[in-house]
Amino acid sequence: MIAPDVIEIERRLPAPVDEVFRWWTDPERLREWMSPVGTVDAEVDLRVGGAIRIVMKGDGREIEHRGTYLEIEPPRRLVFTWTSAYTGPEPSVVTVELAPDGARATRLRLNHRRLPEAAAASHRGGGGSMLDRLGEQLRAAADVASGG
Repeated sequence: MIAPDVIEIERRLPAPVDEVFRWWTDPERLREWMSPVGTVDAEVDLRVGGAIRIVMKGDGREIEHRGTYLEIEPPRRLVFTWTSAYTGPEPSVVTVELAPDGARATRLRLNHRRLPEAAAASHRGGGGSMLDRLGEQLRAAADVASGG
């Protein structure tokens, strides 16, 4: 059983692991999907101890998220802290694990822990929506690459 302060989300994404990892670590790509709605500003200092900053803009508001990279194991694993007005006074921790799932797909597992219990449900929905957007972007990129 998952603790009330933890969310876990899994997705099968239509791209190889190294491509999915790029979409998690390149600020230009993060801007395409790292919000449930609207647009995104993204800054990344991709090194252990480096910062990530995401500003989600949509539904008439802006929500700033900040974090610090704790682990970076290209192209399989990222661990970073995550702090916003909705995650409580202590940083929560996001772990992203990527594994091949066939020749051109990736199994993504996201674990977000140390969330305030009241925030877990909204983060589960928001995280799911963001990963759905990521899947759409990956499909679109694959269509462009194949000339479709």
